[in-house]
Amino acid sequence: MKKISFCFLLPLLVVCMGTGCDKKPVSLTASPPLSTEKSQEPTQPIVESPIRFTDVARKSGLAFRWSHQGKTPLTILETAGCGGAFLDYDGDGWLDIFLVGQPQCALYRNKQDGTFEDVTQQAGITTEGYFMGVAVGDVDNDGRPDVFVTGYGKNVFYRNRGGKFTDETQSAGLSATGPYAWSTSATFTDLNNDGFLDVAIGHYVTFTPDTLQTCDFSGVQASCPPFYYEKQFLRVLQGNGKGGFQEATKAWGMDKGHGYNLGVAATDYDGDGWQDLYVANDGLPADLWRNRGGRSFQNVGELTGTSYNDEGSTQAGMGVDWGDYDNDSLPDLVVTTFQDEPKALYHNEGGGLFRFTSYQAGIGNATLNRLGFGVVLEDLDGDGWRDLVTANGHVQDTVEKYRAPAAYKQTLQCFHNQQGRFTEVTEGAGTAFSEKIVGRGIAVGDYDNDGRPDLLIINLEGFPLLLHNESSPQSWIGVRVVPKTGNRDGIGTKITVKSDSLTQTREVQTGRSYLSASDTRQIFGLGNANQVSEVRVRWNSGKTELFSVKTVNQWVTLTEGTGVTP
Repeated sequence: MKKISFCFLLPLLVVCMGTGCDKKPVSLTASPPLSTEKSQEPTQPIVESPIRFTDVARKSGLAFRWSHQGKTPLTILETAGCGGAFLDYDGDGWLDIFLVGQPQCALYRNKQDGTFEDVTQQAGITTEGYFMGVAVGDVDNDGRPDVFVTGYGKNVFYRNRGGKFTDETQSAGLSATGPYAWSTSATFTDLNNDGFLDVAIGHYVTFTPDTLQTCDFSGVQASCPPFYYEKQFLRVLQGNGKGGFQEATKAWGMDKGHGYNLGVAATDYDGDGWQDLYVANDGLPADLWRNRGGRSFQNVGELTGTSYNDEGSTQAGMGVDWGDYDNDSLPDLVVTTFQDEPKALYHNEGGGLFRFTSYQAGIGNATLNRLGFGVVLEDLDGDGWRDLVTANGHVQDTVEKYRAPAAYKQTLQCFHNQQGRFTEVTEGAGTAFSEKIVGRGIAVGDYDNDGRPDLLIINLEGFPLLLHNESSPQSWIGVRVVPKTGNRDGIGTKITVKSDSLTQTREVQTGRSYLSASDTRQIFGLGNANQVSEVRVRWNSGKTELFSVKTVNQWVTLTEGTGVTP
């Protein structure tokens, strides 16, 4: 039987309650589209794609479905979407799948034969609410991933008690701060290097029965822009390593952000050994919180060049991912944005500065006609260079009636990385890339352990997409790290792999994309190389070790203290 997530239930009550139903909708004039081309980006020919995916969700047993059951027009709350996660909840070495739903979430166990079984009830995933995003992390360092689910007016924290989850939201200090607190993307990371995971939680707008429900666009009702609502702000909580958290936003100086948070992702962008945090804001300058030794944070978004686009304008920041797309050992940044805005690619120049390179890198013009949410930088064809995938879909289900050809349902986009420059290969990446969906979250993980990263994509108006990677096999190694000290997931650990003339650097992270969480294991594509010359790991403890990996095409576990000090 299909499990349907009825996304319309709670918002329907909101529309029909209180004085909000009596308010006259605001009339907005549709803004003209931005220029659709930039002279610095040459026209790209259509090329054959080395990246190939097949959607196997239904065949694999993922019967979950999101639906608004034909309700229209939808509100800003109803179209924000949901996320998903890859995680190994039972410790058997195979990735399972968590899907965020409204009013219920779902957990599917990997049966190790390409199929999944619904274990939601027996695993204790039973709390109901209007949920949005998911973060995964081993908060008590017991070797089992715990799950935090964000939502509208309600969060839930599931502590993993050995394959069975218990709702410990209240005791953990992770409850929502009020009935209209709207938490979006969240990520676990160790912000003060004490060995325990902390959590950063984005918050969007205050949407209530008394606020505007929809607005008028040239005579058509549609969801309102965020600036018609009161802003909500980032929350940061410090973990104690025992499953509990305490408020740290103000103490760490992170209470002065711009608000309207949607995407949240951490990395050590300046290489000083401390985790920094990027927050994508909807229509406001983005925030980049630089970690100053675990004691305080400075918002350096404007100073680093990551708050605005290439024209110095704010953009509707949605999803976000960090990744070294040109293999210079520095993490770059990608942010999805609204339709008629280029998706933002920021190249890490070093020295704490970034450069907007969307057009020079080949994704500027190609992404203008999509409204992007989920995004990942990941080497999908195993050649050692990170490719790019976005999940797209408009926020207004009626947009076609007043601003065609803009559409609610849109196709995914896939870009092949050719040594630091991207070429769109959407048309050749598989039939799933020609299907129009309302794309939201994306998670990355190799669910069948074949060395090729697979994708989990959330479709707000249908079934999830489980994209099995069927690109031609190339050499690879998969790396799982086990710290001796510090957080058990190894989040923040930096891994560098050298093979032939190629050097790749990755940082272990899980909170990526939009409302979603990815596998912490790292896959390094090696192309035609049949060996690696060096594997270097910089642990969160500050220690650096070299490991010998003599055989390719395998998963390896690297444990702190077992390598050689360089």
